[in-house]
Formats: sequence, structure tokens, C-alpha cells
Amino acid sequence: MRSHRIAVTVGPDSIQVVPETLVMSSKDDVQWEATNSRRFSVVFDNEGPFSRRELRHDDATSQHQPRTKGRFKYSVVSEETPGLMIDPVIIVEEPPTGTD
Repeated sequence: MRSHRIAVTVGPDSIQVVPETLVMSSKDDVQWEATNSRRFSVVFDNEGPFSRRELRHDDATSQHQPRTKGRFKYSVVSEETPGLMIDPVIIVEEPPTGTD
């Protein structure tokens, strides 16, 4: 199991997410990390890999392990300026088998 962090920088007129595309295993966990004091939410197009469509700031910044596999587009939305968002991707794959 690996732990992944997605760095989120919310500025006055833009949002930066690093990495914009995260590829992870279904056994890994992930959390979003604010690089400044501006708050954000994570909103998936559908239910998303974490059995919830939306993760408010305090939830998003804690660890999450995916419940489903697939490709999930989501938006990072500024709490201060809800029209300000960016659309990154999480790809959840089968865990390695150890025979590779």
C-alpha cells in the first residue's frame, strides 16, 4: 500500500493541482493537501471511488482508500469563489500481483 498526496494551491483567480492525473492502486490511499490557507472541496462527476460524490475541505485533507476501480474525473472547487475550479483525474487500478 502506498500513500499519495495531491497538492492543491487555490489562488485568487486560479487553482493548481499536482499531480493533475493520479494513477493509484485500489489498495493505496490518497489525500488532498492545501498548500495555502484557501479552502476547497473535491467533487466527482458521479459517485467517485470513495463512495461519496463530494468531499468537503476537512474530509478531502484526510486519507481515503478507493472502494471501486476505474477512471474518475473530479473538480477541485474553491470555497471562496465557487466558480473557480479545475478538473483533474484519478485512475484506480488493480493492485500489483507481485509477479511482475
